[in-house]
Amino acid sequence: LVGLSEISDYDVTIAKPCELLGQACDVELSMQKCKSGQANAMTISTNHEKLGDVTVSLARKGAKVGGDTASADRASVKVNLPMKDLISNDDVTASVEYDIPSQNATLNLGYTSGDVRLGVKSSFNVKSNAASHKATVNYSGIEGVGVEVDCNQDVAGNLSVTKDKYELRVPFSKDGGVNPDDVQLRMTWSQSL
Repeated sequence: LVGLSEISDYDVTIAKPCELLGQACDVELSMQKCKSGQANAMTISTNHEKLGDVTVSLARKGAKVGGDTASADRASVKVNLPMKDLISNDDVTASVEYDIPSQNATLNLGYTSGDVRLGVKSSFNVKSNAASHKATVNYSGIEGVGVEVDCNQDVAGNLSVTKDKYELRVPFSKDGGVNPDDVQLRMTWSQSL
């Protein structure tokens, strides 16, 4: 832990399997951005025989849950549908999620073929009737290197190249192209205690 004062920020996560109401669950509590202003989250995950994987999340604004950063406080339920049972295809994935405070309903669809994974995410706000869409393509055919492009309905997104604990992220847009000032080189570091 020597040198923690030199780190710009850090997260702490505690994960524990348990049993709730007779159902085996995984519970994860996290404190994120411990130095710059905490963003806390709790996630409870289980696998239901008929529904598939079910995740309940409570998160403060700024917390990362499932790879997404919460833009506001959230209380959500996500169900990963058992597509193999419905269409007998392991390569197709689908999930639905509903966030109570924002009233956003989200549908995620995915398809994997070899080293390429395609994803489509559509969100619909029940209160305002506003919709947004995002497409993602991942390529993992180069050993140890990940390449991802995501793009929204306004033709803006990111190109990310990852290798080990490093990520080069290049934002782009239809109107502005690539702004060199927005390019980021990130490093992920973790320590198990």
